[in-house]
Amino acid sequence: MNDTPKLSYCADYVRRNDKDRFLCSLFAIPTAREALFTLYAFNQEVSKTREMVSDTMLGHIRLQWWRDTLTEISQGKIRKHEVVEPLSVLIQTHQIDVADLETLITAREFDLADKAPENQADLDQYIDQTSGHLAVMAAKLLGATDPDAREAARLAGNAYGLVGILRAIVFHGRTKRIYLPQDRMTQHVVGQGDIFEFRKTDPVKALTREVAELARQRIRDARKLRKSLPKKAIAAALPVVLADGYLRKLSKADFDPFSAEFGLARPASVRLTLNAMLRRY
Repeated sequence: MNDTPKLSYCADYVRRNDKDRFLCSLFAIPTAREALFTLYAFNQEVSKTREMVSDTMLGHIRLQWWRDTLTEISQGKIRKHEVVEPLSVLIQTHQIDVADLETLITAREFDLADKAPENQADLDQYIDQTSGHLAVMAAKLLGATDPDAREAARLAGNAYGLVGILRAIVFHGRTKRIYLPQDRMTQHVVGQGDIFEFRKTDPVKALTREVAELARQRIRDARKLRKSLPKKAIAAALPVVLADGYLRKLSKADFDPFSAEFGLARPASVRLTLNAMLRRY
């Protein structure tokens, strides 16, 4: 007989599609875990839009469906949907603001443009409105109400998001997309073909190293504020621990973003568990 509790739809959905945040959520206080799974499931629904559509218009239609759904929830109308129904509970009990969810939706319009960010500032804005904003929402669900606490979560989310851009270079390249800043690519004389054809050249490695060093600095900045984040909300920032591990793998691979050692790296679960037990990141 299997006594293992069955996961909810949202929990299982996140486990299959966002393993890092699923693992981090397991270290949240038990009463808040399902709320985190619901939030992350919603994020997965909107973030995968580009991969699910064949053209830009269909992507905008999908994102608008979610906007309309949020409006209906505010009016007391709940659509039959595995993510919408638990999400409506969080909205109606004022645990999540519709405006915050709409920010995540709007940010995903950038994905539909299939255009690389012009500079680091553009990329940072995208990351802040996706991974950073999501971390703030998670921290709020875990009881972080102080502005400094939310800023700590935001920095953690942004650091994780930048590492995520590096980890997704191959994934994006397969669909002829680039999220690395154009100005950095020009500076290092890296062309689109170098990314799309996975060329392990010195300029590509130099570009990757530069972005990785920036990501490591972002992790250091996030950790400077960790005392501002209540221990009960630490799960919102734990992805930083995994991001640090991925950067270590990238360094061992000589900053080759196409290497299997980096691309197939598993979450540093032991390091994650240790940091979670010590309530730090």
